[in-house]
Amino acid sequence: MLEVIWVLSLCYLSLFFLSLKIKDNSIVDVFWGTGFVIVAIMLFFQQNNINIYEIIFMMLFSIWWMRLTYHIWKRKLYVSGEDSRYAIWRKKWKYFKIRSFFQVYLLQWVLLLIISTALFVIFSSGISGNIFTYFGIIFMIVWWLYEVISDMQLKQYILSKVEKNKIFTWGLYKYSRHPNYLWESIFWFWISIISLQNSISGIISFLIITGLLLFVSWVPLKEERYKKKDNWGEYSKKTPKFMPKYFK
Repeated sequence: MLEVIWVLSLCYLSLFFLSLKIKDNSIVDVFWGTGFVIVAIMLFFQQNNINIYEIIFMMLFSIWWMRLTYHIWKRKLYVSGEDSRYAIWRKKWKYFKIRSFFQVYLLQWVLLLIISTALFVIFSSGISGNIFTYFGIIFMIVWWLYEVISDMQLKQYILSKVEKNKIFTWGLYKYSRHPNYLWESIFWFWISIISLQNSISGIISFLIITGLLLFVSWVPLKEERYKKKDNWGEYSKKTPKFMPKYFK
């Protein structure tokens, strides 16, 4: 565990000093998924006896990382310069360098380590073949397919360039305003479920990532953009924010 902490500390210090040079704090978002993969890979190779379940888990976790990092990189390349959130903070914050170190880099470092609790639990005891593992792997695969479909549907809508000032409300977005974030939460839920066979502390990962999704960053920021769209009022009344109602 100490090795993981030291490596992550070095990564975040490097990112902080790089951000000072290029004046862009949003590079920390690009590293978010990579940080979890670093934790998982280090813990994976510390195992004495690696079994097939741990290999499958790492493959699925790597797919999660590739998808997440691809979307963040794509958004970063599409919008040049610093993300608007960080740009606003850069203008508003007094003693910007000190505050950004603690409120951006150190905070994300702490959150990443806490959310990685389930990974520490899983690899400290290993993954065995039982009902928790089987259901976890199945739902991680279902999660991936669900997110791929929701991303494809949204991409098709954007490329169609129809009704530019309206929210996409078809397909999976008919049942949940944020289907991709919903399954991000479920992905971590099943990681936590796999870890529960060894320790109840693994549930922390699911609770924190879902709290961040719903109340802190992803969903609130996206909903703020949604409110500027013409069909926001009708869409927000009919469609749940997170948990879908398929049979309503």
